[in-house]
Amino acid sequence: MSSASLVSIEAEQGLLGAILLNPEALARVENAVTADDFGEAVHRELFARMIETRDRGGVMHPQLASAVLGNFGAEDLCGMTVNAYVARLAAEATTIINAPDFARVIRDLADKRRILSTAEGLGSIIKSDAPPAEFAAAAIEELDGIVASRTEHGAKSAMIGDAALASLERMQAAIDNPGCITGLRTGLASLDDRTGGLQRGEFIVLAGRPGMGKSALAVTIARLMGGFGYNVLFNALEMTKEALADRALADMIYRSDEPLAYSEISRGRVTRRQQEALVEAARSFRAFPIKIDPQASLTVSQIASRARKHKRALERQGKTLDVLIIDHMHITRASDRYAGNAVREVTEISGALKALAKELNIPVVALAQLSRKVEERENKRPTLSDLRESGAIEQDADLIAFVYREAYYLANTKSDAPDQDAQRIARLCEVENVVEVNIAKQRNGPVGAIELFCDIACNAFRDLEWRR
Repeated sequence: MSSASLVSIEAEQGLLGAILLNPEALARVENAVTADDFGEAVHRELFARMIETRDRGGVMHPQLASAVLGNFGAEDLCGMTVNAYVARLAAEATTIINAPDFARVIRDLADKRRILSTAEGLGSIIKSDAPPAEFAAAAIEELDGIVASRTEHGAKSAMIGDAALASLERMQAAIDNPGCITGLRTGLASLDDRTGGLQRGEFIVLAGRPGMGKSALAVTIARLMGGFGYNVLFNALEMTKEALADRALADMIYRSDEPLAYSEISRGRVTRRQQEALVEAARSFRAFPIKIDPQASLTVSQIASRARKHKRALERQGKTLDVLIIDHMHITRASDRYAGNAVREVTEISGALKALAKELNIPVVALAQLSRKVEERENKRPTLSDLRESGAIEQDADLIAFVYREAYYLANTKSDAPDQDAQRIARLCEVENVVEVNIAKQRNGPVGAIELFCDIACNAFRDLEWRR
């Protein structure tokens, strides 16, 4: 099969003729097909000029079309003159009703040509000495672009009146069910109360400096949501699946009177009672719909592709994907498009994750590192400007939460003055098991900090009331 055989001259002519016959046809197809989708150069040029003319407030009529195509010769126009070719397009055009069908054919064939080109490129790689993984990643980028642009999922357009009715229905449901959250429960009541739960279609960033507990909090949230029956996909780009399971197990069996650090599980340093509890927890996890993807060095397109695949597999079982957690976005690989430009790479990743949340209609929770500038200040509480390459993340995210543990800094700071050190130790005892989660941005809700109980060594997070 050749690229030339994947071109429908008839469909391209039919669509262009329909637009010449009735300019309203362009509005019907402009979101379904682009100039690059046309296989014939003359048709690409004409469609591109139709868009340009419309954007300037004009209308593409046969006389203007003839002028636009004046540089093309008879060999490009089936042996005809420009005027004769344009006249034929207009004369043989069908009604506007057929325009979307023509556009669909053109787009389908264009995608097949792109797939064929990718396949041919892979065929040539086999004969070269280049690392296959690099070219496989490039192929995934290309194919994922096709999938993303053609997906049937995601946000649907609606009239404002219909959207207003849906808003009122949501309001009435909240009135009828006071205290009921609108999103997906995380299992941490104080966090759910502040955010309304994790909202479908939103891009959520959980940020903090190393040691603050953002990965630990993400594991607890995943475990709790899995316990509610939510289907969770956890991209563990840093941890192995066993390391993540150690954390979840320690969290699951946590008891304040007999805490078990997750690092002790792999060493076998457990009591008989803890061992029995771990075995029981492992059994219960078999019913938790949490899928761990521990593959490192994934590109954002590969993450998206795997999420779509898992969602389709769930849908075949009559289920759906509920949340995607990525630990973390700063070690997610960007494409080679902006290699070496950290700001643009993060911009690409951030924008892609925001688009993925809307496309799959799920909350996408991405963990993010903060700039080292935090460590240079006396007040270590982070702000939005501390996000690394913060502009794009701050713009794209629907919710940004900073994880901060004062105890971390108190435990690692000593004073030569006895009085000050005594005050430090007293304060450390007060906040040793407290983590602050500061909602610094929430597009559709209030901002502000909440406090949670945490035993960081055991990967255990609870509402503060849990220990009272």
